[in-house]
Amino acid sequence: MRRQEGNTTMKDKTKIIFIYSSVAVLAIGLLVLFNWMGQQRKKMAEESERKRIENLAAQVETVPMMQDLDHQLTQDLRGVNQDGEEVGLFDLKGKAIVFAQFYSRCNMCLGHNKTIMQELHEELKDNPKVHFVTVTLDPEFDTPEKLKQSAEVWNANSKSWWMLNVPKDELVRYCREQLWYIDFKENANKTSASDAITHDMGIAVIDTNSKLRAKENLFELLANDKHDLYQAKKSQLLDMIDVAIGEAGEASE
Repeated sequence: MRRQEGNTTMKDKTKIIFIYSSVAVLAIGLLVLFNWMGQQRKKMAEESERKRIENLAAQVETVPMMQDLDHQLTQDLRGVNQDGEEVGLFDLKGKAIVFAQFYSRCNMCLGHNKTIMQELHEELKDNPKVHFVTVTLDPEFDTPEKLKQSAEVWNANSKSWWMLNVPKDELVRYCREQLWYIDFKENANKTSASDAITHDMGIAVIDTNSKLRAKENLFELLANDKHDLYQAKKSQLLDMIDVAIGEAGEASE
């Protein structure tokens, strides 16, 4: 009888040892599995990031260089700015000019183009050799008083950024002949004042000697979510401004 009890006790101990051993082995196995899974996820994340960087580098490498237009302006463009002052582009000789068309009720101008111009201005606002000019395509509505209100919305201080009112006929001709802009015109499919005028969204760079150096449509890239290409082209535009300023400085020495 005692021998049977002893055998039963041994069997129970063996079962308990087996259960604990099994649990320990299972726990170790789970730890190994989770560690392996964690390493695999890390490898996959690293591989995904590596491919993203390679794709970005390849895309940037294929971005064509910005063409230096090297076109001398032969005529001045004069108008009235947001402070009611009569000013002209030739008043800014010695400075690089960042130029764009807009009108205050344009939904595209108030969207991406406003963002783009503000980003560029933020980069360049402390450089006294750079001045921004945005000229309205709706001079009848965008009086100097209206432009003053727009300047507050755009954070455009006239010391570094003019918002300019120019007679429409004069502006169309000047932008076409001197700055190589496509003519702006009334939108036949307009739904409201916010899309009443179709116009060239390009941003022009005029150097310190009144030469048109570049013209780039950054709006199209941003509107189509081509953010990497947008950053690359914006960087090229900034580089063109730096080069223009540098060359003018060398020419004057």
